[in-house]
Amino acid sequence: MGALEQITSEKYSIELINITKKFSTVDGGELKVIDNLTVKFREGSLSVVIGPSGCGKSTILNMIAGITTVNEGKILINGVEINSNPDYRRSIGIGYVFQQPRLLEWRTLRENIIFALKAVGNVPKEKWKDIAEYYLKLVGLEGFSNYYPLQVSGGMQQRAAIARAFAINPRILLMDEPFSHLDEITAETLRNELIKIWSMTGEHKTIVFVTHDLREAVYLADEIFMLTPRPAHLFKHYVVDIPRERRSAESEELFEVFRNISKDFHRMIKGDGGLS
Repeated sequence: MGALEQITSEKYSIELINITKKFSTVDGGELKVIDNLTVKFREGSLSVVIGPSGCGKSTILNMIAGITTVNEGKILINGVEINSNPDYRRSIGIGYVFQQPRLLEWRTLRENIIFALKAVGNVPKEKWKDIAEYYLKLVGLEGFSNYYPLQVSGGMQQRAAIARAFAINPRILLMDEPFSHLDEITAETLRNELIKIWSMTGEHKTIVFVTHDLREAVYLADEIFMLTPRPAHLFKHYVVDIPRERRSAESEELFEVFRNISKDFHRMIKGDGGLS
C-alpha cells in the first residue's frame, strides 16, 4: 500500500530561548503569561509539559505552531529561528491534536483525514484514501471510515483526530491535553495507542505533550518540564529513564518517579523556591 513511503528519518529539536509572552487585557493593561522561559525539547523525544492551570502550557504549543506570536526571545527548530522564517516552519510539518477532536461534523472520518492531506498539499491525490485508511486502522477505527463524527463516541473521535495528525506526516506533533475530557479507561487505551503509533511510524517524531495529569506525564514522557504558576518559568526538568515497555502507569518504577514529581509539584505550588 505504501502509506509509510512518506515517512522521513529526519528528527527535529525545538528550543525556546528567553521566551516572554504577554497578552493585552480588556482594561488596556498587560498580562504576562510566560517570563524568560528557556527549554529544549530533544529531537525524536516525547516531552511532556506540566504545570498549574493558566501557567501558559497551551501558549507554548501555540507559539511553536505559529498560532500566537512571541513578544521576546526566540524559538528555534533545528537551530533555525522560526518566527522570522515562516516558510521553514511550514516545510517541516507541524501536527496539532487539541483537547477536543475538532473534526468537521459534515465530513466522514476518512474525509476529515483526506481534508487535512489536501490542505498540506504535498501528498499525491491518488494516495489520500489509502493513507486515511491506513491510519484509521492503526488507531483501531477500521470499518468506521464512512461514519460521521457525531455517529461515534468521543474516544473514537479523538482516535480519528490522532490518525489525522499522524497522516499528514508531521516532523513535530503538538498535543494539548488530548485525553483530558475522556473517561480514564478510554484515556489509558489512547495513551497506549499513541505510544504504539509513535513507535511504528518510522523514526520517532518529536512530540510535545501538555497535561495536568502527573501520572499521565510520567507514563508517556522521555522528559518532563515542570512550569511555575503564571508568569511561567521552568521550575524543574526531569528525565524519565525507564524503558518504553511500560506496562502500567501504576508500575513500581513509574510510581516512584510520580511520587517524587508530585512532591516537587506541591512544593512549587506552595512557593518553596525554584529547583535545579
